Amino acid sequence: MQIEKYLKENQHIVYQTFVNALNNKTLSHAYLLVGNPGTPLFDVAKYLAKSILCDDPSPLACENCITCLRIESNNYPDIIQVDGSKGTIKKEDVLNIESRFEKTAFENKGVMIYIINLVENMTVEAVNSMLKFLEEPESTVYAFLTTNNENNVLPTILSRCQILHLKTIDRQKVIEDAESLNVPRDDAELLSYFYNDSELIYDVLNPNNEEEEIEKEAYIKSKNAFVGLLDTLAKGEARDAIYFTDKEIIPLVKTKEAARFFIDMLTQAFEDLLNIQYSREITLQSYDTILKVLANKLPHIKESLVEILKQRNLVNMNVNISLQLDHLIIYITKD
Repeated sequence: MQIEKYLKENQHIVYQTFVNALNNKTLSHAYLLVGNPGTPLFDVAKYLAKSILCDDPSPLACENCITCLRIESNNYPDIIQVDGSKGTIKKEDVLNIESRFEKTAFENKGVMIYIINLVENMTVEAVNSMLKFLEEPESTVYAFLTTNNENNVLPTILSRCQILHLKTIDRQKVIEDAESLNVPRDDAELLSYFYNDSELIYDVLNPNNEEEEIEKEAYIKSKNAFVGLLDTLAKGEARDAIYFTDKEIIPLVKTKEAARFFIDMLTQAFEDLLNIQYSREITLQSYDTILKVLANKLPHIKESLVEILKQRNLVNMNVNISLQLDHLIIYITKD
């Protein structure tokens, strides 16, 4: 994804604010990037961090110099990244940052940066440790924090950060732009829930490294499970859906990454089922026919959506994914 292009075209205020700070040497020592789920918060945070260290900025990171390339490949020791989208951020994660930054920078630039993605997923102990770190920043240490929900971030953290808000791009525009990149319509619709940018959607389906390959595999398996479940729910009875879950879905949806994809796909489907019931336009147009069948067939759709959202919040915890999926399908199909 071309982050500079994304910022210039869609996040001009964020772009200009950071450019001005770099040019005027008035960088804050802590930034909090705020955006709805799907906005590329982590990617933007990494890009802004690169811009501080880039060998040839113009005015932000060039993405081609040795420093930018090392940061991109996680081979730059003075940047530490903690990703809260992968699980709970614990006190030990913050202590690891503090321990590393108590020492002298490895690189000649002398600048050290830590990035914490989705700070709302930090434990209380982790937050308390980070507060001490934020209170007395070294002149050569910078922090980039991100969140999907500013209201879930403690006021003491907010007060120590410069807050940058990323706007949400209209979802239909994202879908249309993804189609223009030759992304199939059904994939564009499904992935627009997870990625608020057409290039990010394209990148998921066209991976360039092992991590992206894993993400694509999780998406494809989850999509196959999702489509199969819709078909089974439409054509069969409750017991058929439960059997399909045990024999087909659980073997596909084994990892937390796949579970997030699958449960969020269910969320989209049930949101559209409610839209159909209230005669509103749906997002998953590719599944229009089958969703109309399910809107007239499934019981307690609104209650099921609440349960799906509840289960989604449990994915990052050490819950048994198989039991979670069984519970969800039983709940969705019960009389």
